[in-house]
Amino acid sequence: MRSELDDGVVGADALQGIVWQVWTAYPGGTPPAGPPPADACAGPFDVTAGVSIAGAWNGHVLLRCRADGAAAIAAAMLEMPAGSVRPEDVVDAAGELMNIIAGNVKSLLPQPSVVALPQVVLGEADVVCPGSTASCELRTAFEQWPVHLSVLEVPASRAG
Repeated sequence: MRSELDDGVVGADALQGIVWQVWTAYPGGTPPAGPPPADACAGPFDVTAGVSIAGAWNGHVLLRCRADGAAAIAAAMLEMPAGSVRPEDVVDAAGELMNIIAGNVKSLLPQPSVVALPQVVLGEADVVCPGSTASCELRTAFEQWPVHLSVLEVPASRAG
């Protein structure tokens, strides 16, 4: 669960706490028991959801997972059978999940900061956030599906 990148504003322990709260409160899941094996979060990922934050701190919060994990999260959040989840349900649930996670991350950041609308990419994609560096990474899981979360910081000299 811990990350090698833990010197930013948001540390792995804080990010793990946010995930624990979200997993138990919103999708109706159980808290992650521990990180999945490293190779489980090694991609390729079918779903990438991200939210940008700007203000006194600038950066992005990204979630990456596989389609089956995203469908399980959507089914839990939307209280529907996993077999009836459509791509638009995955987009809605991933976007809402990222709003919740990014809002919690924002609460730990210097203020004022604002959260942008979520962006969700379905399908294997190389999502790039130019000028950013990984501040914190967390390998976790929703039920048995691996999830990779990243907090990327854009240095003040590159923001704006």
